[in-house]
Amino acid sequence: MRGAMKTAMWAALAAAAGLALTGPATAQGKGGGPAETIRFTGAQWWTPQGFVSGDRYVRGGVFVAPTRAARVVDLNGAFVTPAFGEAHNHNLDGPDLARHVSDQYLANGIFYVKNPNSRAATTPAARALLNRPDTVDARFSMGGLTAEGGHPIRLYGFLSRFSGKEQPGEAFEGDAFHVIRTAADIEPALGKLQAQGAEFIKTYLLHSEAYEARKADKAHYGMRGLDPKLYPAIVAAAHRRGMKVSVHIETAADFRLAVASGVDEINHLPGYMWATGDTAATYALTPADAHAAARAGTVVVTTTVITNGINLPRARKAQIKAVQTANLRLLQAAGVKLAIGSDNYMQTSRSEIENLSSMKVFDDATLLRLWVETPKVSIFPGRKVSCLDRGCEADFLVLSADPSQDIAATKAIRAAWKDGAPLTLVPLQPTVIPGAPGGGGHAH
Repeated sequence: MRGAMKTAMWAALAAAAGLALTGPATAQGKGGGPAETIRFTGAQWWTPQGFVSGDRYVRGGVFVAPTRAARVVDLNGAFVTPAFGEAHNHNLDGPDLARHVSDQYLANGIFYVKNPNSRAATTPAARALLNRPDTVDARFSMGGLTAEGGHPIRLYGFLSRFSGKEQPGEAFEGDAFHVIRTAADIEPALGKLQAQGAEFIKTYLLHSEAYEARKADKAHYGMRGLDPKLYPAIVAAAHRRGMKVSVHIETAADFRLAVASGVDEINHLPGYMWATGDTAATYALTPADAHAAARAGTVVVTTTVITNGINLPRARKAQIKAVQTANLRLLQAAGVKLAIGSDNYMQTSRSEIENLSSMKVFDDATLLRLWVETPKVSIFPGRKVSCLDRGCEADFLVLSADPSQDIAATKAIRAAWKDGAPLTLVPLQPTVIPGAPGGGGHAH
């Protein structure tokens, strides 16, 4: 049973209870920002090379050229960064809690979220509450492509227990996932996803090197993925439709298959949880793997914090962390594009940043850059985000101290501006789901 099977139930229970959520974030302006020009002075501004002093001008929700006719806002020595991103989370998966979860993202300085698997039955209502000046901007894949008996079928059956109507996981086919049994299923599934409003395609590879042994094994129900022989055709078909493809992986072999097939984004590092009897060799990447991903332009989402929420012996977790650290260093050295994502249903990508900081893989300046650049690398690559230059969207955080010297300074948010207008932020809560316990939880 995966970590989310214990923790995601809190979201279902909260929704079933009809919780009344109060105190949403508000934006003091309309979409596109106020028409006046604002000159921000007295601050240090983030760039990929470090912080620089100077003034910035904002009008109509974007940074613009200097002008004399501008209202002055003195930031009093603050450090300003672009807003952060969450490249992998499923906690914006329905309308009941979407606004509350959005408020907690904003309070953490996270304005952009990517949900790589959600139900077509509930996503439109959640989406209607988001992508506003006073909420996060979110992208959704709708249901992912998997094999018969594959992940996340068992997970959705488990979660249905907390909705008041328990159902087998298979009841959610065509909604939470789409089963690819033969090549003839590929085009109809992609067509349905596009009709449902998918903004990218989510796919599943789980121990693809053992696909033949697992595909009919009841012991691996819910723990298998797509046929590796079909996978390149799936990616190619999605690309012909102009859709980018993300993939859940488990092993280094899955990673290699995904890169060779031309996938756009890999949603996990290999080996956040090891199968019984597996060793580091199953999950360790090689320099060749890393260089292949770099050449292909493949984005890799970190999700190291998942391991913390899984009930494993301390020695096993230490082994996993060692492989994660080695894999991250290989990917960084090869120049692979990394994105910060947690897949932590109860939390946000801040939990991933804090975990990476504790692993000491990257210094604080690098962690900050990765978090800042996650929106443009993974979530909204076609938008002018993750920057504070002329023409960039005016979505930024005003911090009390230099986060490149201490990443914890990202918690000290003096002010936040989205679409060129100030936000009123709610207080941070221990989790994004009201009433739920803290900690981690892996969904999919």
